Amino acid sequence: MVKDVSSKGQRASQMVTLKLMSGAALDGYLRGFSSQSDEVPLLREDAEGKWVEERLPAQNVCYIGQHHQQDVPADGYEELEELKVTTVHHEAFHVYMYPASKDALGFFAVSQNKFTPYHRIFFYKHGVHSKEHAEKLGDLLIRENLASPDEVDAALKMQQESKPQLGALLKEQGKLTYKDIQQALEKQRQKDVRLGDILLKKKLVTSERLEEALEEQLVTHKPLGTMLVESGDITSKELLTALHLQKHQKLKLGEILLEAGLITQSDLQQALDLQKYQGLKLGQILLNQKVITEDKLLGVLAKKFRLPCVDLDHYPLNVAVASEINQDIVEKFRVLPIQSDQYSLTIALADPLGLEAYDQICFATGKKIHEVMVKGSQLEERIELFFKEQDYTEELDCEFLSQDAGDVDEDYSDLAMSESAKDAPIVRLVNRIISNALKKEASDIHILPQNHKVILAYRLNGQLISESSLDKHLHAKLAARIKILSGMDISERRMPQDGRLILRDGSKTYEFRVSCIPNAYGESMVLRVLNKSMAVDLNMLGLRDVDIQHLAGMARKPYGLILVTGPTGSGKSTTLFAVLKSLSDLPVHILTIEDPVESEIEDANQIQVNATIGLTFARVLRNVLRHDPDVIMIGEMRDAETAAIGIEAALTGHLMLSTLHTNSAVDTIIRLNDLNIPNYLIAPALLGVLSQNLLKKVCLECRELLPQGDEGYQQVAACGFGEASALYRAVGCQHCHQTGYSGRVMSYEFLVINDAVRQAIHDGVNGAELQKVAVASGMQSKAETAFKLAADGVVDYKDFLYSVM
Repeated sequence: MVKDVSSKGQRASQMVTLKLMSGAALDGYLRGFSSQSDEVPLLREDAEGKWVEERLPAQNVCYIGQHHQQDVPADGYEELEELKVTTVHHEAFHVYMYPASKDALGFFAVSQNKFTPYHRIFFYKHGVHSKEHAEKLGDLLIRENLASPDEVDAALKMQQESKPQLGALLKEQGKLTYKDIQQALEKQRQKDVRLGDILLKKKLVTSERLEEALEEQLVTHKPLGTMLVESGDITSKELLTALHLQKHQKLKLGEILLEAGLITQSDLQQALDLQKYQGLKLGQILLNQKVITEDKLLGVLAKKFRLPCVDLDHYPLNVAVASEINQDIVEKFRVLPIQSDQYSLTIALADPLGLEAYDQICFATGKKIHEVMVKGSQLEERIELFFKEQDYTEELDCEFLSQDAGDVDEDYSDLAMSESAKDAPIVRLVNRIISNALKKEASDIHILPQNHKVILAYRLNGQLISESSLDKHLHAKLAARIKILSGMDISERRMPQDGRLILRDGSKTYEFRVSCIPNAYGESMVLRVLNKSMAVDLNMLGLRDVDIQHLAGMARKPYGLILVTGPTGSGKSTTLFAVLKSLSDLPVHILTIEDPVESEIEDANQIQVNATIGLTFARVLRNVLRHDPDVIMIGEMRDAETAAIGIEAALTGHLMLSTLHTNSAVDTIIRLNDLNIPNYLIAPALLGVLSQNLLKKVCLECRELLPQGDEGYQQVAACGFGEASALYRAVGCQHCHQTGYSGRVMSYEFLVINDAVRQAIHDGVNGAELQKVAVASGMQSKAETAFKLAADGVVDYKDFLYSVM
């Protein structure tokens, strides 16, 4: 906001310069100031000479410099913290810093150098690149009693020797002779510009006054510029300008060699890179000499540069952050992104960044960069893992499985969202989320929006584990990207949608069944991982030998019904595919009806149902009976019509396989009755019922033996299956992603329909009575199977207790 001010007398008395984030500077007077206010009131003169009052947003200001005033004492700041503050514009200030209040947007400081234009400075946090203790690292190590003066001196000498001179490197490479280097160094000395020459050229002093000052300097030994400022010949601002010119007019050796035509630009760059590579940091030298430990060095560096420390071994990394920085930046600067929000990015580093690196990362991300210190060994380990994940992620190839037949009209916001979802960071983020799921062997990916964040979770071994929290601003683009890949309508955000996508990883193909449901804070998305090559051999299911023989024998019968039951996610489809795979060597026509097609069976005729067009299980099943199949697999008997047709097919010459949701084998009979199938049809049609559950296998790398006498042994014995000689519990390690589990194992019971069981079913026996008949016929209950798994150390004893409750 700009406001005309009629009288210059209305000015405040505090002359300041506002350095803006854009790099521009505004001179004027503060009209009151608060370190907590989001506005800066400034009275300044416009181009027409009028005094106007502006209220500038604080976020646009880098710092506020208060000009020197008369009668301001120059001492009294010894108790304040002495720092070197570097702004985002590469300006460095040596200051005494006042402690900042909790809600302040920055901090006040007093300049240590009276020849700078400013006495007091208020630095905004967003305008500061780094705050560094003025004390040198070596002195800080000595003061903290972490190294002796002799050890620091020895390390400094080694550091000097470890960084070869540019001329020596070029001579070693055969680019120059010794004579060339000597001539170049002499030319460099001749071209060094003296401060007095610049002052004369700028007509700031006369030659006579300069001669007088130089003679006086021989007595006082003061710097020439200091003497001229104290005498009033030049101002401190004029001295700063002259010193800046002197610094930049001094030619570097490499520039002189280039100018003389002795080397090429490529030669120079190669030598500079080698010089940088061979130069060791003081801290690294002390580490190599085992003078200081990595933990102590980390603490000293964090104290010197006023940066927080982070232990990467116990820091939850945000999966979204890795997609924000390209691999070449990580490799070049040895940094690791660990946290992010809409406006800032936090990076972990073992050595504080220079301004060049800071600028490049800021430019690449468009965000304010926050730095945290970590151990070098931890950082290198995580960076190596980062590169492996990047390489794996870039190999992934996501494709559309299907697209809508008609085009969808999009308004402007939908179109913008569609385009933003193609941005490289979002693409990398989705690929990384999916690749992490595949590496962890997750069965589901959950993306759940909350009020202020988005929860990313994976289902591992049947357990939903929260991976990390994503920033809320990423959710809309993330959802749009997944919708596009899954063939959904991105303009529809109020209704549930389903979609599918295919992902190719080398020779493997994965299909994802995607569900999108709106909730109170956005669209919740779940991606079910369907392994297209998950069909396994019967021997790999974990069945007992006698049960494998029974199941294989049933699969080769010309007709009948085999049912696999259990809760959702208990591996029923995997069991059915294993049965079908065992028939692939026979000359039979296998036909499957699925929703969706979950695994590819060689030489099978697989049909996908589509309820939206009326292609239901029952509709397909009625028609395929005229398609001359030998074996029919129905994904699920969901309704009475499907169950009736299936039973009829099993009685009329077809081998039927299907699933039901029941908790035990004998409950399957009751469920079929609920679907209006009478016992007199169930008894002759049914061949066997395999009821199964999946239990989490304990990680063999970290499982812990339960000590004898622990109450866990009594709890297990109370279940009535005997006493276990050994029991184990899950712990957690890096091999199992700290979950304590690695994979799952089947706990099952297999009801083989023999004459006794068939007669009991025909007579209407069910429940506990049918269970007794089944056990008498050789069926081992799921609880007994789970007990043996616990006693063998395959499952956690608590998981066993939970399974039999």
